[in-house]
Amino acid sequence: MALVALSPFILRAVAPVGMDWNRLSEVGQVYGAVAVLFSAAAFLGAVISIWHQAKQTRIMHEEIRSSMHKELILRALDDETLAHCWEPPPEPLTFLENRQHAFCNLIYRLWLSDYVVGRVTLAATKITLEVHFKGEVARRHWRIYGQGWLDWATANLNKREQEFVSLTQSIFEAAVAAGPPVAAHRYFEPPRV
Repeated sequence: MALVALSPFILRAVAPVGMDWNRLSEVGQVYGAVAVLFSAAAFLGAVISIWHQAKQTRIMHEEIRSSMHKELILRALDDETLAHCWEPPPEPLTFLENRQHAFCNLIYRLWLSDYVVGRVTLAATKITLEVHFKGEVARRHWRIYGQGWLDWATANLNKREQEFVSLTQSIFEAAVAAGPPVAAHRYFEPPRV
């Protein structure tokens, strides 16, 4: 602060005799205008950096939450008594069918999360869902739980989630209209002896 306060006196002491201070002031004003532009650019860069960090933090929190949810579901897949802690299925299911649907739910949540955070496009998602709904278990899962997903997306007011779930519903309907699914027991050939 002392240097700033003393700078006019220091400049006068080191300046050559006959220095045109008005001319020097005009040059300083030009540099001042340029400095304002650089300051604005630096401020804009800081705003963009903060926005990017906030987005990364949101993605990180979503991944942590998703990981916790996955852990809870995986525990329930291994223990029927823990599966009773979740909501009852909309229609009666065997424990095996419930496990399959819970696993389909994990897969679907992964795809939804990837779309919401921008890791995949809607076009890529469409291809994935078209293949997914060729299978019997995937279709049964969406037939039973699809309306719940549609209601959730509508209530959540997130445009990307609504797009994803709406696309899922339309691809499911197209798959059903195209014919029967591949039966689960036909997915794999028996072991060769």
